[in-house]
Amino acid sequence: MIYFLFLNHPKGEELYSVPHEREEMARRYFKNTDTIETEVSIKGKTYSAIVDYGVFSNLSNFDCFNCQDHCCADNPSKYEPQTRKFVLDNLEDYNSLTRNVDILMDLGYSIEEIKESILSDELMIPAEHVEEEISLCTCSFKPDNSSTICALHSLCLDKGMGTEGVLEYKPVICSLWPMEIFAEDDLSTLYITLPDDLTNGFVIEDYYSNACINREYGDSPQFRRMNPDGFDKDGYRPFIVSYADTIRYGLGERCYTDIRDSLLEDGLVSKQDFTSTSQQINKNF
Repeated sequence: MIYFLFLNHPKGEELYSVPHEREEMARRYFKNTDTIETEVSIKGKTYSAIVDYGVFSNLSNFDCFNCQDHCCADNPSKYEPQTRKFVLDNLEDYNSLTRNVDILMDLGYSIEEIKESILSDELMIPAEHVEEEISLCTCSFKPDNSSTICALHSLCLDKGMGTEGVLEYKPVICSLWPMEIFAEDDLSTLYITLPDDLTNGFVIEDYYSNACINREYGDSPQFRRMNPDGFDKDGYRPFIVSYADTIRYGLGERCYTDIRDSLLEDGLVSKQDFTSTSQQINKNF
């Protein structure tokens, strides 16, 4: 079994291979919990999927601009050709956010060398400087030295793109986080869930330290020490609602509909929950 979202990680199998103990836990969990079988479409490829749909009713609040956590703490994916072209086509705006060009020029690189790096280096920056000069993800930036957010995401919104544009240019793992997707080694089946009390033993993300998917932690003194303003207390909604556009465009309309209908049928969400149309993915800093 593999962590599907880490398949394109620069560290390769070291990260995407699921440890044996965790695989056993994941298989046992999916065997004993209520699931649906559906079809997902990710970056133009279609997969069969088993979805732990109940967790999509869990409360979530992606109030990123009131959060100091470093979700963009590393470079989680080799960049795809369309992303590299997007950065080169918007290099001045990209640099105004990330300062990557300025940093590399200060280190002695020419603009031609920097453009070539964006085209050819795995992380769009010379490998020897990935950790030395940019400890966060290559495409992250900190407006007003505060929250860490994504330059690719922001540029897409600045260019008038909606959800589809954001999901086209951001790496899959960044777009679909904090969803957890396990897969058979041959990708014949994907298994989709979220971090929570019952899954925390085998998922990668720690449910207990993520305020966006754990309201109790979001209200805790520990979180408020790092994030004095805290999260909007009225902003917590079922994950299927707060992440609706991301699920629809990131996993496909059929997957979204199958999850939504199953939750409604089981009474885990109500039709009134879907009255809100505000989506975090379309909010800019």
